[in-house]
Amino acid sequence: MDQKKKIEKKIQKLRKELSKYNHKYYNLDTSDISDFHFDKKLEELSFLEKKYPEFHNPTSPTIKIGAEIHETSSLSIVHKYKMYSLQNSYSKKELIIWKKKISKSIDLLSFVCELKYDGVSINLIYKNGFLTNAVTRGNGEKGEDVTENIKTIKYIPLKLRGNNYPAYLEIRGEVFLPTKNFIEINKKRIKSGQIPYANPRNTASGTLKIHDHKEVRKRNLFCIAFHVAGKNLPFDTQYESLKHIKNWGFQVPETARFCKNMEEVFHFIDFWSLWKEKLPYQIDGIVIKVNEYQKQSILGFTNKYPRWAIAYKFRQKLSETKLLSLTFQVGRTGVITPVANVVPISISGTRIKRVALYNDSFIQKMGIHYGDSLLLEKGGNIIPKVTEINIKKRSSQAFPVFFLKKCPSCNSILTKKNELFYCPNQNCSSQRIEKIKHFVSEKAMNIQKIGSEMIKKLYKKGFLYSFYNLYELKKEELLQIDGIKEKLADSVINNIKKSKSNPFDRVLYALGIRHVGEYLSKKLTEHFLEIDSLMHANYDHLISISGIGKKITKSIITYFSIYENEHVIKMLIKYGLHFSKSSMSKKFSYFSSIEGKSFVFTGKLSCMTRNQAKNMVENLGGRVYHTVNNQINFIVVGKNFGSKFKKSMEKNHVKILTENLFLDMLEKEKKEKEIKF
Repeated sequence: MDQKKKIEKKIQKLRKELSKYNHKYYNLDTSDISDFHFDKKLEELSFLEKKYPEFHNPTSPTIKIGAEIHETSSLSIVHKYKMYSLQNSYSKKELIIWKKKISKSIDLLSFVCELKYDGVSINLIYKNGFLTNAVTRGNGEKGEDVTENIKTIKYIPLKLRGNNYPAYLEIRGEVFLPTKNFIEINKKRIKSGQIPYANPRNTASGTLKIHDHKEVRKRNLFCIAFHVAGKNLPFDTQYESLKHIKNWGFQVPETARFCKNMEEVFHFIDFWSLWKEKLPYQIDGIVIKVNEYQKQSILGFTNKYPRWAIAYKFRQKLSETKLLSLTFQVGRTGVITPVANVVPISISGTRIKRVALYNDSFIQKMGIHYGDSLLLEKGGNIIPKVTEINIKKRSSQAFPVFFLKKCPSCNSILTKKNELFYCPNQNCSSQRIEKIKHFVSEKAMNIQKIGSEMIKKLYKKGFLYSFYNLYELKKEELLQIDGIKEKLADSVINNIKKSKSNPFDRVLYALGIRHVGEYLSKKLTEHFLEIDSLMHANYDHLISISGIGKKITKSIITYFSIYENEHVIKMLIKYGLHFSKSSMSKKFSYFSSIEGKSFVFTGKLSCMTRNQAKNMVENLGGRVYHTVNNQINFIVVGKNFGSKFKKSMEKNHVKILTENLFLDMLEKEKKEKEIKF
């Protein structure tokens, strides 16, 4: 093969590889490669394309921006002003080269430095001061309309403040998920047996694509606005624009700094490279912009980047550890997840012993061998992931890791679907144990004192095989389990009895129907007032419900078509669990102060968690909201309360309760109906 053919083949390979990474990042919200390594491959491709222009291709990843938008999509909107990507740099030397390059066109440069938020670019269109559309960057030329989801973000004004703005205006910004919210979402997913999200950026992107606006609102996305596109703007510089954007009602980069020279830019970079971990959200670098709009206009754009701006990306220091062994975990849906057990190592203040390897495709792509030295980084500084293999340290006797052919729990032959391996055996002990763990979890039946180890021991003894066996457990059986004494046995039996008071939606969620989470369980019980009507609902009825698509509809129908699931529900009804709204309404017919009332909580409660308080209210026929709205009757105020308290003060219909008053209300209900929590 001659040299030219080799070069052409290399270019095609890089284009294919980078296009695949782009597709996964923008369309599937997953990332198999670090930003640094992606940019290095992109740089290599760009170099080859410039050196060999005969291989030019207008669809190359060096020219294309972001995600591909399907021509047939009715949700796509053409950008009036193109949305560009940012050129990345990873060293001060690269910044100096960039500055020298643009100084050839203009002199007396000043800059604005802003944090580079790790989220999703958004374009907010305002006509006569009103938000008319919110559009993702997409491919730069057009993006997806996500207006309804964007309206759930409280940091984005539906109407601009004041009147000092042109009739048509576009505000550009970044939508992201604060670290605390991301951790809470993952805690919920882990408890419900779902795979945790990889990082806040991908989670924010995925959230904007959800068709259920209420679910989007619950995730509390944040938005920072930092750029204006339009004509007749009342300012001439980037730094001045931030003040106007803030006055119009947006959150802006409060940390932004005006820099007279590159020395001040470097000082800003050095400061935030040390203090970025203290921020309540993820940043992945610093954005440096030429301050004056007139000079930005002279510099202009390439096909992909503005010449007047550049991103300095923080490259996370990789941490090295050794692969000790592999564990293949079986989830409640049968998904097999490989986990690397490694020599314990501290990364960003967290001690890491185990690292998820996602799936077989990831293992083969990385080429992992037993005993390998793994280079780790924390995705979004939160979840550890394998970035590279130190091949230099690989033993000559090492052999590659291959995925299992059979289930590690029941020995059934695994099936593969969408790059994931599944155990098809519905009677697999690991799946059954994981399903029971979900059933007793706090967000489901909330049966306390029954942990993972106790469930495993009860299962092995033959006392616990299905959900309804919990309601058949006897004290004598519990006492046969190692570590269970009389006091704990009494407590477990009592907690199982208490769980019978849970409302229909909590019981439905506890069943663990695939793709049916907390919110959908509530929605389904609003449409189907008793389980029998849901069990016999047809495809057309289910799919007509807002927020329920083909995948969820098929999952529900499949679940209720299985005889064992039908039998389990009959047994749970026999033991007194609520599978209808009517049974709950009879229970609440004597209540007056909580039944049918809506609550919101702010601040920390001293004697219970927020979730425990929510469970109590819902068990008594009340409802709990996350935000203050016109349906709220009570706000319960704990220590270090937030902005919800101030908002509730503005609403005359909301009654303010201290924690003690709230507890008195619960105690009153308890005495009236003799309910023990």
